[in-house]
Amino acid sequence: MTTTATKTAPTSTPAVGAAPNGPPSLLKRLGEPRWYGFYALVAIVVLFSVLLPSTYPTVSNVTAIFSNEAVGLILAVGMLIPIVAGYFDLSLASVLTLSMIVSIGMFQFFEAPTWVACVAGVLTGSFVGLLNGFSVAWLKINSMVATLATGSIALGIALWWTNGSIFALNVPEGFRALGGRVGGVPLPVIYAVVICVVVWWLLEKTPTGRYLYAMGDSNDAARLAGLPTQGLTVASFVASGTVAGIAGVAEAAILGSGNPQVGAGFLLPAFAAVFLGAAIYTIGRYNVVGTIVAVLVLAALVAGLQQFGLPFYIESLLKGLVLLAAVAFTSGRFSALSKPRK
Repeated sequence: MTTTATKTAPTSTPAVGAAPNGPPSLLKRLGEPRWYGFYALVAIVVLFSVLLPSTYPTVSNVTAIFSNEAVGLILAVGMLIPIVAGYFDLSLASVLTLSMIVSIGMFQFFEAPTWVACVAGVLTGSFVGLLNGFSVAWLKINSMVATLATGSIALGIALWWTNGSIFALNVPEGFRALGGRVGGVPLPVIYAVVICVVVWWLLEKTPTGRYLYAMGDSNDAARLAGLPTQGLTVASFVASGTVAGIAGVAEAAILGSGNPQVGAGFLLPAFAAVFLGAAIYTIGRYNVVGTIVAVLVLAALVAGLQQFGLPFYIESLLKGLVLLAAVAFTSGRFSALSKPRK
């Protein structure tokens, strides 16, 4: 006797929010929460452009905003790398300061060529990053404690060398030009764009980026899966320190001097941007695009409020509140994805 099997076509359930016969409509996709940060940026720009038509929507104001935030964006993207892997780096503002002092010190005391000063400043950041990575990966020191300690050491060295004063002697025009403009575009903005593209490519398009995200989700699981977690930890801190070193050299070129008091103001905004960025574009996941949008949202809002005549301390208050809100949002709704290890 022959048995004939009757095949039944499998049924599929449309995805939530999808059109009956295809992917979600454009309107539904544009209504996704991932785009809210972009809409907030547009709303802020439109609002202040209407309220302050003679000063806000001008080329000079836009250029000033981008120029002022370029170094902060570089530092925020550098901070993003170890956070993706599950670690905090609290040393970056001090690394920026020390890199400034080293690069300008090369001119003031050794009359070094511009390229030597630039390389010295960047390598300073790389060295501190290597020390951070070794302390966390091999000595098993909590990342917050380790980087807080190395940051304090870096700042102490900067203060010792400068004795609290500003280095500004023998700085050549060629170095100052690195903080200038080309075709009306501030060079630090170009540096920031290049670094953002490189870090985005590293995190989103390479196996190394996937490994870092896997470590951020679960370091133990990543290690058991055969990933070289110690080496990746060291590499993430070295990359972060190197980017901070670049930020320090860029800030030194902008100012034409090395000021040991400048770096401290960069740490809080960088943290605020990284955590707020986790609620933008790729929700619950630290990402470069979200960090960029977060930096621009905060910059556009602060610029508008300051043009209204609000006091100078509004920036610190606002960024502190944004950091609290962003951390609460990311660690509350997406704790499994966004909570770094100490």
